[in-house]
Amino acid sequence: MKYPQLSQLVARMTAGDRVNVVFLGGSITWGAAATDPPKTSYRALVTSWLETQFPKAHVNSIDAAIGGTGSKLGVFRMDRDVTAYDPDLVIIEFAVNDSESPDTTETMEGILRKLHAHNPETAVVILVLGAGGDYAALPTWTSHRCLAASFGLPCIDVVSPIQKLMKEGLSTTEFLSDGCHPNDTGYRLYADIIRGELARLAKEQGPPVPFPPRPLTENRFASAHMIELSTVAGPGEWTPEAPSPQGTWFDHQPSRWHSSAVVPTRAGATLKVRQTCSGIGLYFELTRDGGPFVIKADGETVLEISTSMDFPGQRVGWTFSPVGAMKDRLIELIAPRAEKTKAAYLLLT
Repeated sequence: MKYPQLSQLVARMTAGDRVNVVFLGGSITWGAAATDPPKTSYRALVTSWLETQFPKAHVNSIDAAIGGTGSKLGVFRMDRDVTAYDPDLVIIEFAVNDSESPDTTETMEGILRKLHAHNPETAVVILVLGAGGDYAALPTWTSHRCLAASFGLPCIDVVSPIQKLMKEGLSTTEFLSDGCHPNDTGYRLYADIIRGELARLAKEQGPPVPFPPRPLTENRFASAHMIELSTVAGPGEWTPEAPSPQGTWFDHQPSRWHSSAVVPTRAGATLKVRQTCSGIGLYFELTRDGGPFVIKADGETVLEISTSMDFPGQRVGWTFSPVGAMKDRLIELIAPRAEKTKAAYLLLT
């Protein structure tokens, strides 16, 4: 079979195995604009189809989708939100949110290499969606498809079938709610295409492409990981605090995506940690009039971060910057202001 991991997964599900299916992506994978995301998103509909198609199997569906984020945050979330569940199938959808990222090939490669390192038998499918009035393929369409081909992975193209339907008379207002997010009709269209392609690809004949031993990019993100700040913050200048249970929208609710957080007890509070790394970032809460953070490495400022936004409520925010060669560094997280300043994870490569 051309895609042996997917074919083997189908055989296991037919036999009645328990399987974990992780949906990793942005707001479309979560189901934004669906009337009932747990039931009418493409994620829910594909899960329901798997349960119907394989009645003996036990399907555990895991939502690992955060709206407005792409593979550059996704690669840092892998250990906590994906591989922690020992997935048997991972469906990755970042083509829309990666459309303006120059690092998409490298961050996607980091995701694929982290999955392979965790379990080379995991079935992985890359999903390519479109957006806009003409439902055009975005710039990432080519890079994601090429990456899938290089890694010997199935890539489900939703763009071409939708464009065919549009030539036959389907208008974007019939299946898109806002030019990007599908309505229930659109999610059913997506799910129908994905289900048909999963069934076809599992049976596709041909020689499998071996996993490439050498990186296709600089591969800086294969080492991407997060450090939960509440586990390294000492008492005194920082205090643990629960993430906010309110969000500007549900899939950006901090308490869904931050296990814990820390807040400074005074202006100028500093958290120090020594790590071997080549890049540093922060995963934090955005809020109205949120305070700033400064990150230094060996005394040099790497990032100056604003956690303020104009929307009411809270959101998750993140930023990252490379700092050079992999080496041991003293990292300092500084809070110039104590009020409305909350951080959750240090991001490192």
